[in-house]
Amino acid sequence: MKKVLKSLLIAMAFLIAICTLGTTASAKSTGYSYSKLPKSMTGTWYAYTNFGYGKKKVYKIHVNNKNLRKYKKHQIYYGKKAEKTSKYWTATQTGKLHGYRWIHTYGWQQSAGAGSYYNLHKFGKHKVLTIAGGADGAVDAHYYRSKSVAKKMGTKRYPKFVYLDF
Repeated sequence: MKKVLKSLLIAMAFLIAICTLGTTASAKSTGYSYSKLPKSMTGTWYAYTNFGYGKKKVYKIHVNNKNLRKYKKHQIYYGKKAEKTSKYWTATQTGKLHGYRWIHTYGWQQSAGAGSYYNLHKFGKHKVLTIAGGADGAVDAHYYRSKSVAKKMGTKRYPKFVYLDF
């Protein structure tokens, strides 16, 4: 009986060690941490979409380096302490996801969730900023440098990206 109990305890300790090592390895950030986003990605971008509901319209975003911090290990605060540092965010480069390299952004105090993914790619003669989210990196929208190009391209789908069907 002692041998069985001892074997069971050793097996449990081994499984706990394997699970812990696996978790630590997967939690590590992959790639380069940015202190500034590439200049080609910053500026004003437009998308023409309805995000899956209602009437389509032009949406505008402005991508900049305001409050971007190069990632370093830090404490995650909750409550009032979190409010002081919640304005900051960080960005790292990912490995390939759906055949493309992405910049992965997340809040400085973000303790859960997938964050957002940004990809800048040239399709034809247009630079396309793609923003994706969720665990599977599904496309939220494709953004263009002008309103007219955004309206013209609409909700065009490009190869290799994952899209949610609404």
